[in-house]
Formats: sequence, structure tokens, C-alpha cells
Amino acid sequence: MSVTATPPDARPSTKPRTDWVDMVKGVAIVLVVFGHAWRGSEKAGLFDGMPSGLFDAVDARIYAFHMPLFFLLSGLFLLPSLERSAPGKFFTSRVTRLLWPLLLWTYLFVASKLVAGSFANKPLEAGDIPLFPIPGKWQFWFLWALFLMHITLLALRPLLTSDSRRTPALWGLFAFSIVGAIVAGSLPDDVNRLTNDVLSFLPYFVAGLLIGNYKMVRPASAALAAAGLAVFAVGVAVQPWFEAPALALGLGLVLSLSLMAAMSRLSSETSPAHAGLLALGKASMPIFLAHTIFTASIRIVLQKVGIDFLPIHLVVGVGLGIALPMIMNVLIHRYAKPQWFGV
Repeated sequence: MSVTATPPDARPSTKPRTDWVDMVKGVAIVLVVFGHAWRGSEKAGLFDGMPSGLFDAVDARIYAFHMPLFFLLSGLFLLPSLERSAPGKFFTSRVTRLLWPLLLWTYLFVASKLVAGSFANKPLEAGDIPLFPIPGKWQFWFLWALFLMHITLLALRPLLTSDSRRTPALWGLFAFSIVGAIVAGSLPDDVNRLTNDVLSFLPYFVAGLLIGNYKMVRPASAALAAAGLAVFAVGVAVQPWFEAPALALGLGLVLSLSLMAAMSRLSSETSPAHAGLLALGKASMPIFLAHTIFTASIRIVLQKVGIDFLPIHLVVGVGLGIALPMIMNVLIHRYAKPQWFGV
């Protein structure tokens, strides 16, 4: 996203009071896989015959909040880690948890595209292969942006580890992040490219820090959860009207917080949905890192055998795009050292 998947950096406790955080990650990682399968299907020409505007309507609504949600979740438990770790140890852990997966899986993804050759939606050319994959390419941009955010916190460590200065420092950082997100679109393209648009997503990350600082990581009441679900549904419905940077930023925050409130109620239940989302959330990092390799391969195989029906591609692609990385994760933990693979 360990960063867990997504990459969020700290592994939440498995206690019931924080199970819901992993469950929200489970929802978010499903949307990440679906979003990439959705876009990959469109690039492969599988939307021929589908209703006009369908692709854009779904795509815009998913991308309005699923990555903001991951950035927000990534900040929830980070301040305690920053406080208890020496600066050198904290920096080293960011390298191993964020930069190493970025490097390794970028090259594994490149290898998979080279194997696919002309069957890939966008076959690689010599100039497309990154000699050094920083800033992040493809979906791995998230890891580089998150690394920059964590290093920013390290620079602010004297303030953020002080009981008297932490809260004003966080609110000051949040105000800066709001301004930065609004003006990010007017910055030179090279700045946003080299930072993987870190300013656009910084407010969500700092919002997570604030929630963690105020110890608000707990299940919502039934009434608040119901209200969150209602606000989320309305927010998704009106998303096309939120195009200005400030409005889009506000919508992303509202959607993320509303979904978190709604999902938190499931943490007290014992059900297949509870167990399934919890498992997905705990495996969100390996799913994030590997899913595009599997979804692209599945799409190629289905098209090779003459299956071009979009719903089949989505169901099979998303299903196996989640299941196969989870199986991979189990095998890595059983037969290798997870840190070798960044999971």
C-alpha cells in the first residue's frame, strides 16, 4: 500500500476495536483491483456495445475516493511508530517497506509485460523500461508518494513527538496540505511527475494522522454508521459535479470518512463478510503489488480463447486478481522470507 496494503505502513492490531480498519482496507483493495480491471478492459476494446458513458461514470466515481482512502488509512497508526523509532531506524523501515517493494515489483511488472509482448494493451518499447523506477511508474506511484510523505514526517519529528507541539503542528500541516492540493494543478508538470502528485493526496494522509492523534480509531455508533453510509451513497451519486480542486478534495475526505464509519459497524459481527474483508485487508499489500500481473494475464487468456464479454472479464479478472496474490502471499510466508518480496 505493512503499507500494508496498500500500503499503509503500520499493521493494525487484530483486536476487534481495530478490525474495522483492515476491513475498510479490504473494501479499498477490491476497488483498486476492479478499477485496474475496468480500465484495462476499456483499453482492450471490451466496451464495444456497452452503454455510452458507462465507462466514465463508473471510473470517475471509483477514483474519486479509493486512493484518498488508502492515504488516509496509511496515516492512522503512523505517529506512534514515528515516536518510538529512532530517526535512522524509521528511515530504514521506510526504505524496506516502501522503496524495496517499489523497485522489485516494478521490474517484475516489466518482466510480465515483456512476456506478454504484443498481447499487452500497451506493449513495452525499449524506451518504456525504467532504468530506475523512481518516481513510481504505473500503480507503484503510490509507494513513492507515500515514501515522500513519511520522510516529511521524519523532518518534522521534533514537533510531532512533542506533547505540547504535536497538535498545532498537525493542524498546521493539514492547512498547508489543503493549500498545496488546491494549487498542485498549477505547478509545473515535472514537479508533479517527480513527486507522483504527492501534494494532491497529502490532505488525506494528514487527516489520517489527525484521526490517530485524537484516538478516534474506534467503531462508530449504529446511527453514525447509517449516516455515513447514506452520505457515502449521496456523495458517489453527485461526484460528477465536484470538479474544482477544493470541491473534489472535500468530496474525497467525506467519502473516505463516511465509508470508514459505515464499515466500522461490521467489526462487531461474526459473518463471512466480516472474515472475508478482514482477510483482504490484511493481504492488501501483496494484492496491491501483484494484482495487475494477474488481471492482465487473465484478460489476455480470455481473449485468446475468444471470450470478449465484459462481465466475464470483470468477474474472472477481479476474482483471480485478488485470489492469486493471496495464494502467492501464503506461499511466500510459508516457503520464503516475506521481506524479500516486500510483503
